[in-house]
Parts: sequence; structure tokens; C-alpha cells
Amino acid sequence: MVNVFQRLTRRATSSTQKPRVARSTSHGRLRRSLSVSSNKRTRRAPAEEPAPKHLLLISDTPEFDHRIIHRYQAEGFDVEYLSFSCTGDPERDRKHLDFVVHEREDELEAGERYAIVAYNRPAYYLLASHHLATSNTNPFPRLCALIAYYPLTSTSDLPPGNCTEECIPACCDTSAIFEPGPETTYLPIQIHIPGNKADKSTIWPWITISSSEGDVTYKKRHRCYLYNYPDAGFRFAEPEFACVRKDSQGFRGEGEGRNEVCESLAWSRVLGCLRRAFGVGSNWAVVDIETVWEEYWGALLEEVEIRKNGHDNGSVNKGSILGLVSGGEYALDGGEHGHEPSVECAPTKAGGAGIDSLRSFFSHVFIPAGPANQQVRLLSRTVGADRIVDEISFSFVHTAEVPWLLPGVSPTLREIKVVIVVVASFCADKIVNQSLYWDQADVLVQAGILDPALVPKMSGVQ
Repeated sequence: MVNVFQRLTRRATSSTQKPRVARSTSHGRLRRSLSVSSNKRTRRAPAEEPAPKHLLLISDTPEFDHRIIHRYQAEGFDVEYLSFSCTGDPERDRKHLDFVVHEREDELEAGERYAIVAYNRPAYYLLASHHLATSNTNPFPRLCALIAYYPLTSTSDLPPGNCTEECIPACCDTSAIFEPGPETTYLPIQIHIPGNKADKSTIWPWITISSSEGDVTYKKRHRCYLYNYPDAGFRFAEPEFACVRKDSQGFRGEGEGRNEVCESLAWSRVLGCLRRAFGVGSNWAVVDIETVWEEYWGALLEEVEIRKNGHDNGSVNKGSILGLVSGGEYALDGGEHGHEPSVECAPTKAGGAGIDSLRSFFSHVFIPAGPANQQVRLLSRTVGADRIVDEISFSFVHTAEVPWLLPGVSPTLREIKVVIVVVASFCADKIVNQSLYWDQADVLVQAGILDPALVPKMSGVQ
């Protein structure tokens, strides 16, 4: 806990004319019930209440997009939004923002930590405070992660418009940052900037200070990551305020300036950083996405086994499947209440969007609809913060129509085997979207309805 004398000093030295700070706390934090999955993997209830994951959202707008707040809540964070109105005096604003953050830090219980996601000028001020050249200690000792969205002095600082990632030194001696010892902990700092590679010396002048001029920031145990989003406009992470990126030819694109790809990519990076900062393996209130994903596949494969044993009831267990699918009301890339859950089989356009459509899809079209001898085998899996990519082998004897793979094709009695890539997106512990991709020409050749001579072959491939 911060020393009492430090508190009194901060309060005594704070300016009487302070920038306005509005505080908005989150209420009704989401609690999700835990149950036993259909494939016998157990979601164990935590032995004790998970430690709070305090998250401060700070921006310079009176209100903040409720969808972003709700999604952070859904991911298990205790969220508080601080509206920080700047006065035009950068140094006074920076000091007062430090004071406000320290006040929140003082309210934490012993052992608790917090993270900050800041936008616009407040993000700039927090970075500036952390990189003060005359200080060799972190200004916020209980901060476990700092996310800074477009910390620019103005939109004129935007670099001209290949999304790149770069570790920026933030000091001259980088050995302590990029080569930490085995027991060294460091503060992760993410900086998200629209446009191409930024000129750091122009946007953040403190980075160019040399050690001979008294720069001791290298002694601060931290690591900065700079992410650029060439196709994104200013404030791209806030759908309500996103604008089209401006380049040398003027504003690019028409209509709203949202870029859902950049928006989603930034969200994944931030979520992954925050989870690591608070401890991925710690007691978390939200079930991890891989457990949800395996429960989903367990429900599908359980129906396949039922059909193999001759107990076909003509309908997949819709309750188990649809219970793992979300309407995406917290998704950042949706409308007023997010987007509908969806499944798309890209080669055949089979799938559906919305609960009613998916209920029919899982009952009559997708696995286990089709032959009773279907085999599904996992080949590889990549797990991200909010996305899973599976490569699976799907094989069967074509004794019945497979409406999602070979729609309208009568049984050919041929053996068919295909590799399918499944990309699944999640919001908290719900599946929001699935996209399936495979080589449809290869499937048609195996089914005997496409001449193999019409399918190009790579050199050396038989």
C-alpha cells in the first residue's frame, strides 16, 4: 500500500483548478454458472472467489461505448471508466491524471493489482509519466499492464498510410528490456497506432533522450510493443467515434470509418496482454475458450456415436450446442447489440446466422447429419486470446447425402477424406462465429463428379 505520507503529499500538492474527472463504475458484474460438459470434461467451480481483476478505462469523452465496457466485464474484469477532460495545460493535466490514478491505486486491497486501457490524450499523458527521464521507478507500482490507444498529441501526428509489430526501446539501454533475467518481471506496455510505421522521435520525444542527458528510464522494468494498423482511421478501437483514415489523397473510403479487422485484431492483442498480466493460470471467473470449444465438439461427436450404434433420433442435441453459442451482445464488431452467432461453410455457403437458423443447421445439415460412419480427427490446433483455429481430418463413406459438404449430391458409395480448417471466434465463454474452409474441388473429384484432369496439380504432386 502506498505510504500515507505520499498520499497526503499528493493531495496537498494537487492543483485547485483540476481537469474534470467523471467516474463511472460497473455494476452487476457478470457471473457465469459452471457445469459439467457433455464430453465429460468438468468445468470445476473455483475453490474460492477469484481475485478481482481491476481494469481502468480512461478517455477524454464524457461517455464511453457501453459495448466495450460490457465485453471487458464479460471477460471477467472489474471495470471502471474515468472521463478525463483536459484543460489545455499538458503538464498540469499529466500531473492531475497521475493523481487520479494514484487515488484509485490507494483503494486497492493488499495484493491486488490493476491494469489501464487509455485512449487519446490520457494515453499520451500516462506514457509520458511512465517515461520521465529523471525517474528510475515506475510511477504506478501496482500497475500490471498499460494499453495506450493512439496516444497522439493531435491527428496531425498520424503517420501516412502490412500491419507491423515492433518493440520500441523507450530508452537507450535496451538490455534490461529485451533480455530480462529469468526472475525479472516487467510491465507490459502496448501502443496501438493507426497508419504505418510511426516516427517515434516525433510522436514521443522522450524516447530519444540519451543516457548522457540523464535518461534513467532503462532501469524501469518494462517492455513496450508498438502495433500499427495501416488501414485503420483515428479512434478505430471505438466504433462510436471511428473515422476514415486520412492520407495524401484525402479521406479514404466512404461512409463510416470502421475497420472491423483492425478493431478485432487490436482487441485480441489487448485481451491476451491483460490475461497474461493478471495471470493466465490464476483463478479466473470465465471458462477458458478451449474448454468451451471441446465441449462443443464433444456434443457433436456424441451424436455421431449415437448414430453409429443405431439409435438415430434424427436430431442433434440442439440444447447442448446452442447453449455454447452467443448472440455476441458484447462483440466489438457488431451492431447496437453485437452481431448474431453464425456458421459459414465457405465453399458451399452452407450455414446460418441467428439462433433459429443455427437450430435448423445443427439439426438437419451439419455433423452428424449424413452418413453414420463419419470420422473426425484433430490434426492441429492454434489457440489465441479469443480465437481457435483447428485443422481436422474428416472422412466417411458416401452412403447418405452430406448437405453441408456435398449439397444435393446423391450417395456415391465412395470413400471421401478431406482436411478442413475451422476458425472459431469467441466472446468470453461463448462461440460467436465459425468459418470452415476446405478444397471443394478435391471433394468433388473423390465423389466422382468432377474430372480430375480439370483440377490443376502442383509440380511433383501425384
